[in-house]
Amino acid sequence: MNRQPGSALCFVCGTANPHGLGAVFHDDGVIVSTEVTPAEHHQGWPGVLHGGITTAILDETIGRVAFLHDRWVQTAKLSLRFLKPAPLGVPLRATGELVKDQRRLMHMRGDLVNAASGEVLAQAEGTFMALSDAARDAVVQQLGGDFAAWETWLRSKKG
Repeated sequence: MNRQPGSALCFVCGTANPHGLGAVFHDDGVIVSTEVTPAEHHQGWPGVLHGGITTAILDETIGRVAFLHDRWVQTAKLSLRFLKPAPLGVPLRATGELVKDQRRLMHMRGDLVNAASGEVLAQAEGTFMALSDAARDAVVQQLGGDFAAWETWLRSKKG
């Protein structure tokens, strides 16, 4: 499994964000995955992960599939099915994969599961739009020092 880089202050993957999830993403060249254990301050109802955070985890996971195809994208449309409440303090695993590639638009899907029981808690389907060169350049500037890690990782993918 290859480890994907992150962005320091990102809520989902930022290791320098004290309120975030600190998710570390990996891929096998086809599927992107991460495992997170949500804390009390991530709750919606008592003992349950906030639905917006479930959405953020799946959005980030399936959106990262685009990097496996050498593209930077933004979410155009995202649909979730919440099947069961996601518990706090329990490892949750998210996976994402490509469904259809239309070059400018990419369609991905993903699942959030209880890592211990294997129960599917939520499913996502998303359509992602390729960033324009100007938008990509703006993201690169915002990444600052984090971009070097992304560049190195992307070069390693091209082999």
